[in-house]
Amino acid sequence: MKIIPFCFVIVSFLSNTAFSITLDEAIKRAIEVSYILKEQKEVVKKSEFSYISTIDPYLPRVDLQSSYMRSLSGSTYLGNTSTSSSTQMQGVKDAYTFAGTISYRLFDGGERYAKRKEGFSLVEREKERFKGIRVDVLFSIKNAFYTALGKKFIVEDRREAYAITEKIYGLTKARYEEGVSKKSDILQAEVNMTTAKIELYAATKDYEKALEEVKSLLLLEPGEKQDIEGALGEPQFKSDCEDLIERAIKIKPDISSQVKEVERLNMVYREKKSSWFPKIDAELQQTRQDKHFFPEGKSDAFLVNFTFPLFDGTGRYYNVMGALSDVNAAKQRLEEIKRTVRLDITNTFKDYELSMESVRMYRELVREAISNFNQAFGEYKVGKGDILTLLQSEKDLAKAKENLTSSIYKANTALSNLEKVAYINVE
Repeated sequence: MKIIPFCFVIVSFLSNTAFSITLDEAIKRAIEVSYILKEQKEVVKKSEFSYISTIDPYLPRVDLQSSYMRSLSGSTYLGNTSTSSSTQMQGVKDAYTFAGTISYRLFDGGERYAKRKEGFSLVEREKERFKGIRVDVLFSIKNAFYTALGKKFIVEDRREAYAITEKIYGLTKARYEEGVSKKSDILQAEVNMTTAKIELYAATKDYEKALEEVKSLLLLEPGEKQDIEGALGEPQFKSDCEDLIERAIKIKPDISSQVKEVERLNMVYREKKSSWFPKIDAELQQTRQDKHFFPEGKSDAFLVNFTFPLFDGTGRYYNVMGALSDVNAAKQRLEEIKRTVRLDITNTFKDYELSMESVRMYRELVREAISNFNQAFGEYKVGKGDILTLLQSEKDLAKAKENLTSSIYKANTALSNLEKVAYINVE
């Protein structure tokens, strides 16, 4: 009888426990559940299927044809059957035909080759786009995670600041009871404590909103009790900006996918040019035709067809010129992407350097604020200082600690952005 209440307590405890997620776990889940990654996977599959289908023109083609013909104006004559059958079928109104053909294209001016290479370039382009989308997903989850983690530590900073204001309020009240402090000192300390409490509540809500963004990216239920955990340390990354640019130009998916697009459009241009060449086909054909539903008379033939349109309007010429313009436009787009990548890496690298310098300066500011607060608190405690100086030093210390925490998580997000635009640490 005592087991049931015990089990109920365990279940209740587990249901109220917030399970923590680390950055590695968040990244793994984000990659698994991302809708845009799943969408791009299907796009890649479609392009692969299209590429496989381009093998068909290289294979022989087999056609079967069956037909029934009834003459409405009199008897008909089947001239492609044997002599005996032709004699028998003079004056026949009904005729049945069955034909089988095996054909193979001997020459098409490079059309088949161009379509196959075009399909291959399309597959490679979509695979590169998949890599680029994956990098975007990684950056989104890293940015959201570090922002939430930073706001979580800011909550701790403000909780610590609130505890200090409580301590100052308690000290001021005790000094007032001893007749050392004035009533206004207690009121100022109380106002400062209430302000710190309000700021703590606001920081808690900011953290909850940041946490909901992480949950959204991980497709977790909004009401599900989840938390994040991890150390908010200074990022460690050393590299030269020019090295990052040179490396990104070679391997960044945005650039690689556009290179594949140029290759694909070159094949489209070659496909359009093939319309200026003749088409040569070889056929092996057997035809059966007589008055019976299952024809008996047959004829066998081997054909070589030569087709060349002498005139079909101006479409061929302008289609070729349009395809050439597409190639030139894609090349210009490629150069623009390279220019944008260079600029993005340069600016993002400077942002990262600025964020690291901010961390260094805020860390120094915290050290100075701690020294200043300890001095003011010690003087006020022994009756040498005033309450305004103490409260101001407490505010300066709380703000300095909060700014340090904020600068550290912003430095981590700046590094994540640099990793995105320079395509580093993406595995």
